[in-house]
Amino acid sequence: MAEPALPPAEASRARTIGAGPIVLAALAVPLWAEFRVPGNLAWNGFLAAFLIGLGVAAFVAQRYFRAHAGEIGEARFDTSEDGNG
Repeated sequence: MAEPALPPAEASRARTIGAGPIVLAALAVPLWAEFRVPGNLAWNGFLAAFLIGLGVAAFVAQRYFRAHAGEIGEARFDTSEDGNG
């Protein structure tokens, strides 16, 4: 069964990339240039996997935070005397 289509504004927002992944993508290039060691395939492979993984993690976290914005945030505690809120 297909999921219902999102309204155009929400569909567009669901495809957007937040500032976090964009900043990490912009920083990945100078980080690669700084830490790459010519001729060391193992280190360069690890560095590439780490930078790609960091970017993917930032993108996934940004999508999760956007989807669960109402659940994430300020904690509220029941401070009433009777406990009924």
